[in-house]
Amino acid sequence: MSGSICSTWLRVVTTPAGSPDPEAPSATDRQERVRGFDQSKMSSACVLLIGAGGLNGEAALGLVRKGVGCLKVFDPDRVELSNLNRQRFFAKDVGQSKAWALMRNLVPEAVCRTYLKGCACSFQEAVEAGFDTIGSVALCGVDNNRTRLFASQHFRAARVPLVITGVSNEADHGYVFVQEPDGACFECVFPGTLGTQREPCPNTPAVMDILKVVAGIALYAIDSLLMARPRHWNYRQIFLDGSSPDRSVRVERRPDCRLCGKES
Repeated sequence: MSGSICSTWLRVVTTPAGSPDPEAPSATDRQERVRGFDQSKMSSACVLLIGAGGLNGEAALGLVRKGVGCLKVFDPDRVELSNLNRQRFFAKDVGQSKAWALMRNLVPEAVCRTYLKGCACSFQEAVEAGFDTIGSVALCGVDNNRTRLFASQHFRAARVPLVITGVSNEADHGYVFVQEPDGACFECVFPGTLGTQREPCPNTPAVMDILKVVAGIALYAIDSLLMARPRHWNYRQIFLDGSSPDRSVRVERRPDCRLCGKES
């Protein structure tokens, strides 16, 4: 592992897993046998993660295990003791930058050479400062609509696909929304969010099970954006308790959308 630290960034390059037997299958052999999976595209992809908490921590684990080429994580927060039950942190990480701690904890999980880059500031601050926010696809896994809307606008202008996730306060259902360059935006799916950009409430209930389910669907969505894995939806909603049927639908752009409706 090699790395350098400055006031904002932590950079790490992981060491590929290998075998002394040249005839042995590679670490990614089994996923390469999945129809539509293209390891070369995964290995050359750069995924941006907005948030280093429960949702994106699970997604980050999946991405480094799949052998993603580059992972950039943006999060201004520090690890708290109450994070440890559901996020990829340990007691040693309490008080540390979430973005940096996640980078360090992903190193032993990686099976390929992956460039990990953690930024200890918000995505909005990174954009305003002109930091490196270039990638193949982005995943927004935060708990507030202000950041989701900012990401929706930013990546739409950059014509970069964006996956947005969310879970309920009851931790029993969640959603994954895929925003493609010419498709529906976040405001199309959730009309009115531009006018109700409330910050998250402190001490919101949270548990790991819904995070793993939603993060797994988000990982599949990322695959579908990078390679030929099929996806017939851009909005998927999951109910763990079965109180409502799960939904997989394709939401169309709304001509009256206040975020994207005026685009030509």
